[in-house]
Amino acid sequence: MKIVHLTILCLILAAGARAGPGSDEYRRRRRDLEVRFAEEYARIAVRAKKLGDRELALSAFRRAEELDPGNDTVIGFDPEVRGKPRRTSARRLEKLRAALAAVRKREARARRALATWCDAEALPDEATAEAVIALSLDPGPILFDEEGVLRGPVVGKLPKALSLAVLDEHEVFRGRLVARDEVPGDVSWEDGWKLATAHFRIRTNVSGRICRTVGRALEAAREIYREESGFDVAAPITVHVFAARSAYERALVDHGMEKPPPWNIGRCAGDYCAVDGTRSEDEVVSVTIHEVAHGYYHLGHEALAGKRGVGMPTWFAEGYATYCAGYGPGSLSWRRGVVLPEIAREKPLARFREMVREGKEMPLEEFLSTKEGDSRFYYQAYAFYWFFHETKEEALRKRWRSAVRRMCRAALTDEDRIRKGNAIFRDALGDAWPTLQERFLAWVRSYPSR
Repeated sequence: MKIVHLTILCLILAAGARAGPGSDEYRRRRRDLEVRFAEEYARIAVRAKKLGDRELALSAFRRAEELDPGNDTVIGFDPEVRGKPRRTSARRLEKLRAALAAVRKREARARRALATWCDAEALPDEATAEAVIALSLDPGPILFDEEGVLRGPVVGKLPKALSLAVLDEHEVFRGRLVARDEVPGDVSWEDGWKLATAHFRIRTNVSGRICRTVGRALEAAREIYREESGFDVAAPITVHVFAARSAYERALVDHGMEKPPPWNIGRCAGDYCAVDGTRSEDEVVSVTIHEVAHGYYHLGHEALAGKRGVGMPTWFAEGYATYCAGYGPGSLSWRRGVVLPEIAREKPLARFREMVREGKEMPLEEFLSTKEGDSRFYYQAYAFYWFFHETKEEALRKRWRSAVRRMCRAALTDEDRIRKGNAIFRDALGDAWPTLQERFLAWVRSYPSR
């Protein structure tokens, strides 16, 4: 906690250096708060010493001394318990410990009120300093707005702007607020972070920031999932992000999936998604959105078909998931309220355009029949999916929508989803099929570079 206290001290000293009626009123309010609570902590310290509990007396005394070193009780108070300890009932000590916890909560509440006042008075440094103290005393829950679209978490009942300011530099770890560089580098799964949003259950031992960012991104991505799939999946989806590759691989096996190849960093099966959290934050978040898109679609498809084991052709599944992950116009962006680094949404299309110029694209028949593709396949699948959204040919877009509906309602099994799905797709495209690859590649070549 030393770094937290140093941060607070620096903020308060900087605040004191500024002149102005707002700063003067802040200092007055802060002083009144400190004097009042120092007296409460000092009284508990005295009672704890009388009851022979050195640890409790020392804890209360130190807090009183931090708040008001000049307090009459604090001056000359010795928390050491000498002589033979008095026989005291456990119940009396428990009541005193509860009293100390209650004082800490009341101080936290008073600090939150002062932080909110500072925020309204345009004193951001003072507001953050008080918020940090409040959270160090009583971390409180991490909540989300009622819509579930995470435009900012509320931490410890603080206003959202203050919550984000505090969480820029701190983490809630093991029930306490600590500076980010105080969090161990090898957090166990049990000591990790959990988050329940309206539609997702997230758990990770990477960082609280990843936990919050994934939660916010997925709730916003759900809008895209619904728009693109036509399904409204209400059941919660569990997402686990692991700090160790071995733990990620073990989780997949435990959930009935095969051990993944080295290049695989995420996989989703219905309502469970696992992600390798050893990559950069940007990649972890985008991969999670991509993989959960698969799980969401699969759950909706199963509900529609009324049975398990259904699926769509690989080219459609990967194109849809990549589009949902933020690479299409109108998909995840700052305007949707998602706190994500800007994703170059047109980068995959630009890369595929280069492949087309070099003649490296896959022939349509080979592309549609691919079961497990490389990066070239993913670029093409994304571009192919985007093409049907962007084409100016309304008749082609209608045939695409009809093909998707028919493939989905056919409830194809894993064994025949490629062959039968493609047969349905060709039939729905009708007389547009023979020239489809030519139209697609012409769109790729002509799409404006930005």
